[in-house]
Amino acid sequence: MNDFVATIFELFYYSAPFSDDVYAEGIYGQLALVNLLSSFLVAILFYYIINRPSFSRWYHWLLMLIINFLVTYSFAYTLTYNRFTALELEYSSEYFMFSLFNALIASTLFVIFSFSIRWWSSSAKRTPIPH
Repeated sequence: MNDFVATIFELFYYSAPFSDDVYAEGIYGQLALVNLLSSFLVAILFYYIINRPSFSRWYHWLLMLIINFLVTYSFAYTLTYNRFTALELEYSSEYFMFSLFNALIASTLFVIFSFSIRWWSSSAKRTPIPH
């Protein structure tokens, strides 16, 4: 799984030797799993668990997108920083850029999941498209 996911991640961001170390540590697979789960669960939370007419506007959806972005950004930053600090490797700007692109990938997944599952929501089936 790490090989396939690494190919996708490295299309968006590649910085040698940082990306090579991320690959060697198997971090790509962990991030892909967290991105998929987080994006799907936040979409489920918005469309089926919260599912209130008062919380079905486009800006509420945007808030959920931002929450997903922040969660996946924080996870990627913390995971890579802690792992590489333990290995006594220091990458300063790479942590920020890698985490940013990771969060953008997760945001894209959230949008895909949102447009895939919104049709069965009773209160937010048209969100995020403004009326």
